[in-house]
Amino acid sequence: MGLTNQESGGLPGLQSAFQEPYRGETHKLLIETLNKYSQPSGYGPSHRPYNLSLSVIQSSGMGKSRMVHEAAHSVFTIPINIREEFGPVLKSYPPPDEEFRHYFQEHDTKSDLRLQAEYAIILGVLFTKAAELLEKPIFEHKTGTALASEWANYLNEGQTSTEVGTNRKKFLDSVVDRARQLQSAELGVPRQNEKEAQRKLHLLIPWMQDSCRKFIKAISSDDGRAEDVKCIVYFDDAHQLTEPVSPNNARRYSPHHNFGTVLSELAYSPVFFIFLSTSSHPPEFNPFPASHPSVRVAQGLRLSPPFTELPFDIFVDKVFENLESQKKNRSLENVGQTGVMAGFGRGLWYVYHKNWLEQKELPVISFARDKLIAEGNEAEVFHSLIAALGIRIGIIFDIILQASRTMESKLVESHMRVVYAIPEHREFMHAGSPSEPILAEAAARHLNDPSNGSTIEIQGPEILAQAREKGLLAKGEHGELCGRLLVTIAHDIALRQKHSLPKEFLPDPYFHRPVHVLDFLKALFAKQFETVILDAHSVTAKADVPDLKTAFANAYIFFSHFALAKNSEMLSAPNLAVALLRGMALQAEDNEGSIDAIIPVHMGHPTESISPESTSAINLQFRNRKEADPCRVFRPITVPDEEMPVISIIFELGARKIGEAGLVTITEEIPRNSCSSGNKLHWDDHHYEIVAYGCISETFAAIPSAVQPHYQSVLVARTIVEDFPRAGNDKSLRAFENLKPFFDGLQEPVIRAEQLESE
Repeated sequence: MGLTNQESGGLPGLQSAFQEPYRGETHKLLIETLNKYSQPSGYGPSHRPYNLSLSVIQSSGMGKSRMVHEAAHSVFTIPINIREEFGPVLKSYPPPDEEFRHYFQEHDTKSDLRLQAEYAIILGVLFTKAAELLEKPIFEHKTGTALASEWANYLNEGQTSTEVGTNRKKFLDSVVDRARQLQSAELGVPRQNEKEAQRKLHLLIPWMQDSCRKFIKAISSDDGRAEDVKCIVYFDDAHQLTEPVSPNNARRYSPHHNFGTVLSELAYSPVFFIFLSTSSHPPEFNPFPASHPSVRVAQGLRLSPPFTELPFDIFVDKVFENLESQKKNRSLENVGQTGVMAGFGRGLWYVYHKNWLEQKELPVISFARDKLIAEGNEAEVFHSLIAALGIRIGIIFDIILQASRTMESKLVESHMRVVYAIPEHREFMHAGSPSEPILAEAAARHLNDPSNGSTIEIQGPEILAQAREKGLLAKGEHGELCGRLLVTIAHDIALRQKHSLPKEFLPDPYFHRPVHVLDFLKALFAKQFETVILDAHSVTAKADVPDLKTAFANAYIFFSHFALAKNSEMLSAPNLAVALLRGMALQAEDNEGSIDAIIPVHMGHPTESISPESTSAINLQFRNRKEADPCRVFRPITVPDEEMPVISIIFELGARKIGEAGLVTITEEIPRNSCSSGNKLHWDDHHYEIVAYGCISETFAAIPSAVQPHYQSVLVARTIVEDFPRAGNDKSLRAFENLKPFFDGLQEPVIRAEQLESE
């Protein structure tokens, strides 16, 4: 899918993404994938392709259009953009091929056979017109990549931010004109007799195949392998082909399914068709075989799984090279600048910001927020909010449920969520919010918007509670979500207490900046525990070890979002320093034992360089249980240097100690080997461990009392009885329990031993 922006937002900034030299080799990976999927992988139907088509599904701004644009200089490519009209305010890039778009519209009244006939016509004309165009002198004697590049340049000639190239327009418009003439002559009116439409289709298919053979002959050469794909035809912004239909006797399938049926007749031609879209609805671009309308697919012919592996972090080296050229070190102060933040994540941010430095139109963070909230679409307020919160705290949806799959798809389509993988069976997808500082800053602004008077400590728990009520959240994640939300809220509160929230955000980041560790702790915990925490001794309480406030007097956290760590190596000090460069905290994998998340800490002034030697951690452990069993954090997992001070916080979110004084405690535990170890340091000598009980305002300053019930609704697991709608009616409840969803020891009749013996 292409990029959209408001007219004032600067379309040249979007166009420049295509003029910037291409970085990475994703276009080569795409071509390799097409070559692989174009060939049978073995014997039998399941190894043969149903058709040569592939959906490229990914979030906006990830470089789908740019990738195929670059591939067009290696493989002969016919580009077609059928993006819908956005109106006078919203503009888009690349610009659409309007006549082609119109050809695919107004399909509601047409039968499946009619649509297939129309698609066969336009493909046949497309191949014929392309072959005729290749007779021009400029293409003479050119083959392979030379021909592909010459053809691409020819079509791009004269392209602007709002209009396709003049040669491309003339070529594709002539295709549509001729297709409409044939459509009128061969098919007549749309409501034609179905038997006649079937007869016409049987005549059109061989004609289309013959047109394709002649076209392939015109572009073929001895270059490359004979079995490789010779041509790519791609449809950009192809999600309109998946528009739902009202089934009737003559129409059962979407335009995309009907198009696929026609393409199956070209399965043995070296032409591959690609559909680019942010739409990821399984029944359409991801059809799993059992739901596909083709009998041949149901019998086992292979469908190509969607391609999702678009480039990421391609400008990281560039931004650090820029820092070095300006003789700036990699300090928190410097990596927190917009120009460095823009180097992480999708390439769009860097290119757009680079253009903004020249044009001074819409800053990249404001642009990112517009993209995140779908240009302020009022019908998608909740989608925007859960997308923003997901970017910051790492929300994982329950992919088993259809409601979660639908939400995930919507967030990918319109709210910048990234597709990681779509399994071979295509029944669901794995998606998430990888580390993108620009997008995290935009999300933080959306959740702390002064224009609506709401802040993340109010909106955050409300969003989670709604998501939980809708059944969207992955099971086992509720406690960790609440914990990550609490520390994120404390981060934002600490910032707002030091730096007033501007009524209108400036181009520079506000939330992506260093926060003093002590300010963070004071913002997290209730005021009454401030002295307890700041005066805390280390676990071993050695006399010569300073208290917490002294040990962390010159220490800073620097995170605007959470990202997932794959393994324990990512939690070690050298990689925690890497996390500081991106401004991210880390969510640990499930098997990391005593640590669920880590906030990296820079021990030193924000102007001093980040390094593993100056990196510490705040280890986080989240527990959601009614009874708090004693547990410890094994600090060497993150910072094995015993002299480096480390903080660990254990959140006993489901438990509550008797009396407010016991809601926050400091662990003191003298290890058995401390007496015999002499001067050797123990790993707990500089380890400060805090245990907090309950997810309540009495424990956490980050929880306003008004939203406390939202946390409880997220943390407390709903029982089957709670979800039974008539549980309040005694008779209904007894009838429900009689279905035996469980066995109640207080209700079941007791069988005495003598009764068993008598039987």
